[in-house]
Amino acid sequence: MLKFTNLISGGGSTNLAIVEAERSGGRLYGLTKTIAIISSDSKAKGIERVKEAGFPEKDIFVVEPKKGNLAKQLLEIFERYKPDYYHQLGWMPLTPLEVIKNYQGLNQHLGPGGKWMYGVRRICAHMIFCQRIGELRPIPIFCQRVAPEYDKGNVIYLRYEGLRVNETPEEAAERLLVIEHQVQIEGRLRLARGAFKEEPVPKIAKNPEEEKILFEAMKEARNKYPSEY
Repeated sequence: MLKFTNLISGGGSTNLAIVEAERSGGRLYGLTKTIAIISSDSKAKGIERVKEAGFPEKDIFVVEPKKGNLAKQLLEIFERYKPDYYHQLGWMPLTPLEVIKNYQGLNQHLGPGGKWMYGVRRICAHMIFCQRIGELRPIPIFCQRVAPEYDKGNVIYLRYEGLRVNETPEEAAERLLVIEHQVQIEGRLRLARGAFKEEPVPKIAKNPEEEKILFEAMKEARNKYPSEY
């Protein structure tokens, strides 16, 4: 059984789905076990959600990326629990290189990747890109390895989903959330069974001209959805 520490920053819905999937009757039962949860925000809703689901409060921690050495904070917890992997499930901070060098990590993502690409921005950028090229391409949803740069790690499991012509980024985000849960669960399952084939991050843009269009779409999405991160 693989031991995991889950990293969250917000609502923690995927984290909760995984914890539930590890219980008796779930897809991950006997394959993976979440032994600790770390939040980068003391006010993250995901903390209370997983407490209410019965996860031990003593194994839930909060780190403060803006107030200290994040690598030291994370490594102190990791060294205590000694997980086989950590899993970034809506985790916002850039994980320090010192952590990446010492522990193996997985990351949850969909759509375009990069420093600005999180939350509904990812779907918005994908939609803007599709509008600019005149083609509604499916959006990739994947479980990947953690790399020193945002969203660059090899993919463990990938699934494509179509976007609907008239839906907003917010509507798409809500509809795709359950699929995000399924993809991360499947990624962990395949990792635990050793039944996976790693591949590079899927490219949404097919040529240099489209890459320029995608970059502009990402900037537009960033400006449309400002954030403290």
